[in-house]
Amino acid sequence: MNSDEAGLVYVSPASVAQEWTPDNRLWLRPLSIAPLSELAATPPEYEYLLLAGGPLGFTHLDMVTRRDEGYIAARVTIEGARQIAGEAAEAQLEALSRPRPAFAGLEMDRPHIMGIVNVTPDSFSDGGRFLGAEAAIAHGRQMAAAGATILDIGGESTRPGAEPVTREEELARITPVISALSADGHLISADTRHTAVMGPAMGAGARVINDVSGFTEDGAAEVMAKAHAETSDVCAIAMHMQGTPATMQDNPRYGFAPVEVYEVLSGHIDRLVAAGLPRGNIAVDPGFGFGKTPVHNAELIKWTALFHGLGVPVLIGVSRKSSIPKLAARGGQRGDYGGTADERLGGSLALTLDATAQGAQLIRTHDVPETVQAVAVQRGIG
Repeated sequence: MNSDEAGLVYVSPASVAQEWTPDNRLWLRPLSIAPLSELAATPPEYEYLLLAGGPLGFTHLDMVTRRDEGYIAARVTIEGARQIAGEAAEAQLEALSRPRPAFAGLEMDRPHIMGIVNVTPDSFSDGGRFLGAEAAIAHGRQMAAAGATILDIGGESTRPGAEPVTREEELARITPVISALSADGHLISADTRHTAVMGPAMGAGARVINDVSGFTEDGAAEVMAKAHAETSDVCAIAMHMQGTPATMQDNPRYGFAPVEVYEVLSGHIDRLVAAGLPRGNIAVDPGFGFGKTPVHNAELIKWTALFHGLGVPVLIGVSRKSSIPKLAARGGQRGDYGGTADERLGGSLALTLDATAQGAQLIRTHDVPETVQAVAVQRGIG
């Protein structure tokens, strides 16, 4: 046996078969992911399945379960997973492979770029640059012209250690920007974790609510369900965050981050569905940088494909995050380049392309033209 990720031990398929029971949890991480044009040449003894019904497929999996000492995984074929876990594996494989419906009108057969419009004085990357409504509106229009298919408008910083603002101030910042950009015909997401802001934001023209706290505030899920009953294409993006923006980087800890984040996101989905929002109107975000160390963040990117098992689109937001220079140092970069947010484009694109190579459908970024081009070149290579 050997340990690869922190908190996860790789064992033989026979060991997983011995440990796993129908009462135990099972997680499947797609591997050997490739474009369908390449998978067409797969030897007949290796079955492949589509990844989220998109242009990629997979032939192998990491099969993960839990025992008393922690998490164990074995590398198996698709048929090997079925032989070990039967119906439980089949249910996971179906969730991993079925096509996703359109999300807020966007077809999920390719990655979409979400442009970040921070109408705040204190965001970690661009705080204050677009605080006025006119500047924020102009910035959003530039992003849309550069290829962003959704604009994410936020009026409260959620950087580590950030203090909340009043609901009135948050709405005063975002409402005119949402109204103007939605009137232009752009798809708008409101980046808010506050129930009292969600309804007015949708009333101003937002069709998506992007909540870093996963709709855990009282009444948030019910607000989304009520809005859906009135406008059927209203959608929710539920993110994982350990703690709050003020506390999330206070010694974050996980047994194994990808599967524990997965379980929390599963609970967020269940909460929204129970309130009345259809599963097809939900996406998830593992929350890179929100209550995670650089090691946790690296694990989440390496395991992006795992989150397709939730059966909904996956959003990845890595843009200009502070883990980038730390990961670069682990990879051998010398010097202190990357110490400021505007020095992290290269790392942002590297993380983005790793995620889109695993089928991530939504990419949230400050740097729209560069990200659009990078993803398009990746797809152009095939």
